[in-house]
Amino acid sequence: MTSQLIVPVAELLRRPGSSRELSIHVDVDDWATSDAAVHGPVDVQLQLESVISGLEVTGSLEAGWRGSCRRCLEPIEQTVQQDLREMFSTAPTDEETYPIQDGEVDLNPMVRDCLVLALPIAPLCSVDCAGPAPDAYPMNQPEPSPEDRPKDPRWAALDALRTGK
Repeated sequence: MTSQLIVPVAELLRRPGSSRELSIHVDVDDWATSDAAVHGPVDVQLQLESVISGLEVTGSLEAGWRGSCRRCLEPIEQTVQQDLREMFSTAPTDEETYPIQDGEVDLNPMVRDCLVLALPIAPLCSVDCAGPAPDAYPMNQPEPSPEDRPKDPRWAALDALRTGK
């Protein structure tokens, strides 16, 4: 958990209608899908606004990500940008709002959720990627003859019976 993303909001909650801007650059690790991962610093630009039901958080996130192209398998490094609008509440409902606890909000789950959902499901280095070079991965090689195949020592007794040796 990144402590930079834990923000005190007790004073803000006492005055509905008040707001606060927040700009944070934070390093994260282990935020990934099966095909892409966030790397390097995350640029978090948020506005926290006190509303009667809790706290409304709007803003944008920007981070670099790494992955492999789904066609050519070459490594990709790009940037993802994501706008967000989320609610925090002292009485959160499952999957609709994030919790406010002890006058603080932990922005870590919200930032992680928004960024991981913005990562590409099947990364592509470019829309016109043709895939791997045909010569790099030969597909139509002739099968080796039975004599050229390596012998399995477990079948040695049967091979001896067949050949009569």
